[in-house]
Amino acid sequence: MAETIRDGPGHLLSLKVMRVSRPALASAWQPFYSSSPSFSAHSTASLLSLQGGAPLPGHPKTLRDLTYASELLTLPSSFGSIQLGETFSSCLCVNNEAQVEVEAVAMKVEMQTATSKVLLAEFGGPEATLAVGDTLENVVHHEIKELGQHVLACTVSYRLPPGSHTAPGPAEDPNDPALQTFRKFYKFAVTNPLSVKTKVHAPRSPSALLSSAEREKVFLEVHIQNLTTETMWFERMRFECADGWDVTDGNLIDVEREDSESIFSGSTALMQPQDMRQYIYTLSRTSVTLGPVVHAPGSVIALGRLDISWRSSFGEPGRLLTSMLSRRIPLVAAPVQKPVSALPPYLQRNATTSVGAVPRPHSPQLPGSRPGSPTVPQRPGSPFRNRPPSTVVGRPQTPPPQSAPLPVSDIDVSLTIKDIPRASIKLETPFKISFALFVSAPVSTGRRRSLSLVVQHLEPPRTTAASTLFPPNPPPEPYSPRLTSLTSPGFSTPSPMSATFNYALAHQKLLAVSPRRGLDDGHGAGAGPTLPPPFFEGADELKFASVKSGVVFCGASAAFLPPIELARPAPSEDEETTGPEESRVETVQDFELDYMPLSKGFNTVGGLRVLLFEDISVDESSDSEDDKPLFRGEAKILKEWDVVAEIWVPT
Repeated sequence: MAETIRDGPGHLLSLKVMRVSRPALASAWQPFYSSSPSFSAHSTASLLSLQGGAPLPGHPKTLRDLTYASELLTLPSSFGSIQLGETFSSCLCVNNEAQVEVEAVAMKVEMQTATSKVLLAEFGGPEATLAVGDTLENVVHHEIKELGQHVLACTVSYRLPPGSHTAPGPAEDPNDPALQTFRKFYKFAVTNPLSVKTKVHAPRSPSALLSSAEREKVFLEVHIQNLTTETMWFERMRFECADGWDVTDGNLIDVEREDSESIFSGSTALMQPQDMRQYIYTLSRTSVTLGPVVHAPGSVIALGRLDISWRSSFGEPGRLLTSMLSRRIPLVAAPVQKPVSALPPYLQRNATTSVGAVPRPHSPQLPGSRPGSPTVPQRPGSPFRNRPPSTVVGRPQTPPPQSAPLPVSDIDVSLTIKDIPRASIKLETPFKISFALFVSAPVSTGRRRSLSLVVQHLEPPRTTAASTLFPPNPPPEPYSPRLTSLTSPGFSTPSPMSATFNYALAHQKLLAVSPRRGLDDGHGAGAGPTLPPPFFEGADELKFASVKSGVVFCGASAAFLPPIELARPAPSEDEETTGPEESRVETVQDFELDYMPLSKGFNTVGGLRVLLFEDISVDESSDSEDDKPLFRGEAKILKEWDVVAEIWVPT
């Protein structure tokens, strides 16, 4: 595009600005002649002809004019559009259209945006002279890096020749009225050629979360769409990772080869308008730690940038460097508080009768009771017979007493899998899994902390239907007199009912009624800590009740680890005491567990539980061996894992 700009008829110079762009192939059209039999026969005989042998009913035997690209090149007739990442090139010409020689011709070119101003070129000067009809020409280039409105500002200055009586305009410098200046501005908008959207995925599988190398990996998914009206070919698509990250390009045919081709090559190399592609990059940490890395909620982790280079029609280059891509740690959702109801509890739909409350007569809350029905007589000698009746009336609107919160342990544990012999896993053949237990606990200065931990296997609760132990109860006969035995005095024989027997609940009840012996009851080495049953509890119990694991553990359900010593030596007299009196000390405890697969295919291994049964703090500065037991007795659960590994058992 060429534009001739003159600042009124008074200036002696004119400015021409033309955008330099690549030419395009000219299109031509070839008509078909229906009046000429020779031309029609020639068109019909051609292999590329779409004409039929017979004319259509009511229509002449012709086609529309054919338009095709010729071998001629044409320059664009307008400014066109410019995209982000392209290089803007412009040719600027200062022409002397006066009849006299003009001296001190100078020109300054700037590119102005909403946020910046860039000097592109300065040419000419005090000694530059333009003869009659001469031209001062230069080409400038600028890589477009911002979206929005751009302004190409051109400033031309020259000195009036001697003998000029009238000045074309006001002088730039009042002290030098012969120095003349005029400015021109060319505005154009920059659009976005590509739509780049990203998604960040973090590992979620148990095998990845328990691997020190896999749990810190980040999978970056990139969606790129061509927003232009022309075909695009990507010359380079590279991810520049930030400090502390290594990247693996998953978009290559052979990832291990450095000169491997991209999956978008050959017939898929060209990207048509409005087409979309997906790329995947795997980012891993350069340094791996055994302990888990805790990120603060809401923090932002920088990942890197995308460097994209492409070629549009006729090889027009383009380059785009995205802003820093990042991963945002989600915030912890606040617990949803249920609004307080204005109805009393006994009117609410899901209300239950409070303990100790006096029921109302004829209340529907008492199923199976009728007014005036005789009460069931009690057995002689029953302890319930001599129990005084409760006269405490509970107030419905009084909130129930809150249970005291369980003490939170200051010991942090994290489990990491060191090795799984996946290649040697066979059906019904035991194998070992190597674990590393990362332990962190606060230790005071000059003290030593001794921790005794237990690793316990977990399995689904063993629930068995009690109906299989007893024969089914025969259906009652109509008007059977045996039904009256339920209300007859004396002893009655209980009838079996179909129910489920929970081994975990029975084990807990047996532990509650049996005398407990701890480590400090003086029974010697035979006394051990009280461990909970090796079953999932609470919500996990319902979750894993119907799950049949294909891998079972070998040996005892609990493994006692060697005592862990966490020491923080006291500073010497010459050293100055700096820092807090209590800080966290970290250590790693290695151990192995045996498992055996019982089913083929994909199987999960687990679960596992870590318990603390002894915690002793010792003062290293004193000569006495008096220790300070922080915890001793019934084992305390520190952490549980539902699944610790995922394996494939070959068929």
